[in-house]
Amino acid sequence: MEHKLNEFIEKINTTISKTIKKNSAHLHEPEISQDDINMVQKILESGYVSSAGPSIVEFEKKLSDFTGIKYAVAMTNGTSCLHIALLASGIQVNDEVLVPAMTFVASANAISYCNAIPHFVDSDINSLGIDNEKLLIYLEKNTIIKNNECFNKNTGRRIFGIIPVHIYGFIGDIKTLKKIADQFKITIIEDAAEALGSFQDHKHSGTFGICGCISFNGNKIITTGGGGALITNNQELANRARHLSTTAKKLHKFRYFHDEIGFNYRMPAINAALGISQLNKLEKLLKRKKILRDNYIKNFKKVKGLKFFEGPTECKPNYWLNSIVLNKKFFQYQNFIIDELNNKGFGCRPIWKLLNELPSYKKNPSMNLDNAKIIQKSFITIPSSSFLGKNNETFEIE
Repeated sequence: MEHKLNEFIEKINTTISKTIKKNSAHLHEPEISQDDINMVQKILESGYVSSAGPSIVEFEKKLSDFTGIKYAVAMTNGTSCLHIALLASGIQVNDEVLVPAMTFVASANAISYCNAIPHFVDSDINSLGIDNEKLLIYLEKNTIIKNNECFNKNTGRRIFGIIPVHIYGFIGDIKTLKKIADQFKITIIEDAAEALGSFQDHKHSGTFGICGCISFNGNKIITTGGGGALITNNQELANRARHLSTTAKKLHKFRYFHDEIGFNYRMPAINAALGISQLNKLEKLLKRKKILRDNYIKNFKKVKGLKFFEGPTECKPNYWLNSIVLNKKFFQYQNFIIDELNNKGFGCRPIWKLLNELPSYKKNPSMNLDNAKIIQKSFITIPSSSFLGKNNETFEIE
């Protein structure tokens, strides 16, 4: 088996190398151009570098135009956006919020910041989104509707909301999820941190629920260094989010009056300036991402023992990160394979550890998570930077 395993790893290594025309690559790097540098320098010279200035307004406007939504509120990161989204939507202390166990820890942490309870649900293997069929059965068995609100029959707590996460840029069956959420009187807040440029039915990610949250971290499809944005069509929610994220300060030229406890979460102008320049080339980056993905699909078909994760057909994703899925016989070697690929120069990683397995969340309510456990054991994410898609040539595996 050792010989076959080494041969299998070498096959993966060769396929990545020849697809991207490189012998090494990080998992995902930002693409910074001279235009980006010039835009940041312009803001530095203006003196408007902190959380005030025209670049923030311009960035929010550009983001609203691209996503087709009315309001965008730029903040320091995606996690702060989720935190504010929950508060502005009306979450209360000790509420429960349904969230996938298979997601980045920020999705659950934002709930905890509100002194609320993450309640873990299972994932759909084909989309990485929430398993709607299992969710419906689970809610029918474990909840009750009282006074037009949903309550957990086991804990007695209100189930305030649900956070679908568009993992790696893929939007799951959000239509069905909306029907379930409406039936059970549950608020949808989308974690679209990884899904800028992803669409379903010509609607951008983050526009299906009451609001959505996008990340512009250095490893996302575009970057503002650190940064995020809450997007919504709800003016009242947008105003509330803007107020809470600006230390709850009442607008005035020189007086400082804060009418409640707020948060210093607004995006600095210097970050917004980089975001403006990055948004200008987003369409080009999305095309490159698709080229890379299509080449990976074609070339990995020649490698036995795995499949390339193509995702659901009903959405148009941004192809942020690409993944291969190991056959069951290789599950036990996942960590070894990842270590070897990294040793050979390719930044590869597993998907996240399930949140209910982390020390902070072991005692949280949870449904059966069999699908998420399979995803955790089988996925390996491979180099996906947008500039790796510049070359659209293909090759033959020897």
